[in-house]
Amino acid sequence: MPALTELGAFKRGLFHIQDPASTLVTRYAAIPVGATVADLCAAPGGKSVELARTAGTVLASDASLSRLKRVIENVKRLELDNVHPYVADARAPALRPVDVVLLDAPCTGTGTMRRHPDARWRLKPSDLAVMTALQAMLLASVADLVRPGGLLVYSTCSLEAEENDEQVARFLTGHPGWRLEPPAPGTVPGDVLDGGVLRVLPQRHGTDGAFAARLRRGA
Repeated sequence: MPALTELGAFKRGLFHIQDPASTLVTRYAAIPVGATVADLCAAPGGKSVELARTAGTVLASDASLSRLKRVIENVKRLELDNVHPYVADARAPALRPVDVVLLDAPCTGTGTMRRHPDARWRLKPSDLAVMTALQAMLLASVADLVRPGGLLVYSTCSLEAEENDEQVARFLTGHPGWRLEPPAPGTVPGDVLDGGVLRVLPQRHGTDGAFAARLRRGA
């Protein structure tokens, strides 16, 4: 049987492959119709593709040109004229404020071990501290990209509290004009919501693990 990516329907852009957990992140984000969205750390582009369904414009950036090429390939294959890939480092973004920022942050990836079992041996104890420091830096850097009243969606594919709930709590403590804002009821299944954040667990939902938090900037 050929791989799905070898099927003619895939090459013609009739469908896109994405783990359900990633789709739940974009559904949880609940992007307003017509919004301008900056998808930072966008590669390989699956979330950018899904955000394009409702967003007016998706600015899809990644610091790695080689990784960004996958975004460009997906955008061309799916013929998405409202997704604009470009190379940029989220630690020093050069953008004017937008309606929504999605920060799909680099993380330990412990939620993807069912697909990447080698991570059990590849990850080092020091990696968690390195990632949490990077995530905090990125959150602080991108907060100013959100217009007053706009939305910052922080997400990871980690199961670690240090990268998820604790990271969000630290951000809110340091940014008193922001608040956690769950999506409207029915946006995602109730069993993936936990105190207003999205929490998808491999052992419970049969998908990759994922976390996301909608953070609203005060007007």
